[in-house]
Amino acid sequence: MSSVIRRYLSLELLQYWLVITLVLWLVLVAARFSLYLGQAAGGQLPAGTVLWLLALKSVGFFVFLLPLTLFLALLWLLGRLNRDYESLALAASGAGTVQLYRAVAIPVLGATLLVAALTGYLVPRTAAQGYQLRSQAEHNLDMGALTPGRFHTLQQGRLLVYARRSGRQAGTLEDVFVNVSGSERAQVLVARSAGVEVADDSDERFLVLRDGYRYDGNPGQADYRVLHYREYALHLQTTAVGHEKKWDEISMQALWATPGPRASAELHKRLSRPVTVLVLALIAIPLARFRPATSPVYPLWLGVLVFALYFNLLGTGQLWIEQGRVPGWLGLWWVHGLLLAPLLVWAWKRRGWSRQGMA
Repeated sequence: MSSVIRRYLSLELLQYWLVITLVLWLVLVAARFSLYLGQAAGGQLPAGTVLWLLALKSVGFFVFLLPLTLFLALLWLLGRLNRDYESLALAASGAGTVQLYRAVAIPVLGATLLVAALTGYLVPRTAAQGYQLRSQAEHNLDMGALTPGRFHTLQQGRLLVYARRSGRQAGTLEDVFVNVSGSERAQVLVARSAGVEVADDSDERFLVLRDGYRYDGNPGQADYRVLHYREYALHLQTTAVGHEKKWDEISMQALWATPGPRASAELHKRLSRPVTVLVLALIAIPLARFRPATSPVYPLWLGVLVFALYFNLLGTGQLWIEQGRVPGWLGLWWVHGLLLAPLLVWAWKRRGWSRQGMA
């Protein structure tokens, strides 16, 4: 195969890959954006953090998308070559399966390195920043993020806040109801107005209720109390803001050094991401072998089924590692081998047929 044809196939593959990746990435981003908007409208997130959270989260989409979109782009390219009889011309000129692998080798290797860099370095960092930003935003949630006429939970569910309407001043609410949970005695507060204030000598934040009543205990019991207050402050934030560590934000170095099946499962999941690019590229060409005059959609439906089976097996394998049913040294390599087994059988049969033809 000449260098001109190799460049032609590589450029065509890159164009299809970029278009499919962009379309699917925009779909995922739009779905996540609508989720964050709903949380912001419900008072669970400040509106100013939505775009930052979306940007950090969208980086992680590429780890899943790049292997899939390269696989689909390769199948679409081969399907188009079949439709336009270009595959027949390539076969007549002596370009077989090996030559096609060589033609798409550079884009496939580039995608493999890109996925490895994202999985091993960039995605854990953006995930950690996203979790920290969300934790900080939830702690700093003020009255401006609360919508009148709806119930909102603050402080991880400890406070249930409802307000009838917005106050005349920005950042205040009027006719406020607050249910405080987590204590031995039931406690309900009502206030004419409320707002968030920051202590002068620290970064502590308080929900300050004004001109209201506090109801302690259960109605009808002897210890039930009703107290009137002019100003009542509920603590909202401590100076130390943190969040529970999640596995997808832990660095590769820390995963290597962390014992246990959960760390092993996360480590093998990350190691499998670049491998999936190579495996899918290897099986794409046999799936869309030379079939002149067929529709370019023909190999896509079969490829989608293979991809779904492949990633379901990877998810099952990861779960088995967590449960200790698969040893850590085996990891997810058996899934890649299982998918490549039909390809090896196909290659062995083709080699046998070619030997018979030569004899």
